[in-house]
Amino acid sequence: MGVSGSGKTDTSHAVAEALGFRHIEADHFHPEENVARMRAGTPLSDADRVEWLRKLITEMQRAIEDEVGFVLACSALKRRYRDLLRDAVPSLRFAHLSIDYDTAVRRVGGRTGHFMPISLVDSQFATLESPEGEPGVRVVDASQSPERVSAEIVAWMNASGLEIAGGEDHSAGPLDRADSAVGHGAGLTTTPIYSGRIAQGFDRATDWLMAALLAFMVVVVFSSVVLRYAFGTGWTGAEELSRLAFVWLVFVGVASSMRRGELMAFSMIRDRFPALFRRLVDSISWLMVAVASGLAAVGGWNQMQFGWNINSPVVGYPLAVAMLPVMASMVALTVLALVQLVNVWRREPQQSGADANVTAD
Repeated sequence: MGVSGSGKTDTSHAVAEALGFRHIEADHFHPEENVARMRAGTPLSDADRVEWLRKLITEMQRAIEDEVGFVLACSALKRRYRDLLRDAVPSLRFAHLSIDYDTAVRRVGGRTGHFMPISLVDSQFATLESPEGEPGVRVVDASQSPERVSAEIVAWMNASGLEIAGGEDHSAGPLDRADSAVGHGAGLTTTPIYSGRIAQGFDRATDWLMAALLAFMVVVVFSSVVLRYAFGTGWTGAEELSRLAFVWLVFVGVASSMRRGELMAFSMIRDRFPALFRRLVDSISWLMVAVASGLAAVGGWNQMQFGWNINSPVVGYPLAVAMLPVMASMVALTVLALVQLVNVWRREPQQSGADANVTAD
């Protein structure tokens, strides 16, 4: 594990060959949408990583079922991501290839044919949560020669359990740290609903719209406050327009968050049931969401028809403008819920337990 440029691929290949283990390259399991974002210099969000890490878990468990060891090359930059992988494979160990920023920039800038641009090195270091203090971790100075790095890891893995424990950093085990609960809270709870060019376009449109709405609210409210307290005057329509922008912001945000799988969900009871029953529960849930959202969309449309003839008291805009985001958001939620209803039966059933409810990297 480590940031881009730390040598994960070369080192993992060398270690896997030395130990006679299977090699798993995490970069090969990124969906095309993730690769396109990284090529464009856009850091991946937590939602972008969920499905990717579930694929990695499937690969690790397949190796275990085949009764072969494996070496996984994966960034695993956050504690919660590593815990997700640990939950799937409790015996998993992490060799952290530690390098400084300048070394990472030089290495990433010098390689060709890889989708990770040098501009994303900053985000990698900003995201990295040091694994020091976690169980089963070996921190390796990756600025050494590749041979020395791989040899150190191979020696660590070949050592006895006692010797390995002695080489690990246990300065703050999970029960000793005051902040041990940090990173274990609820993260993303679902896989993003649909992915593809339409999803990317939807995300860009909603992101830009929310940014514009926030900027508009800041400018309008701030200018009104300055005018009021500095010059004894103000714009009476500022409060009315800021409320309108807030309504738009809320409903656009709901649609965007649902597409990305970022809305909260609690599945503790549902996860205890067999896979078929979980699918039935999920199907009923998404059907209810689709019906409720569809009814709300119809209600929003009716309110829009009614609101065209009623104007706001200060600015005078038609009140139908305030109902437009409600209708549009509910239409989007209806479509997304129906897509997810289909996905329940098309996708592989999610495993119950920690890997179904934790944000992953």
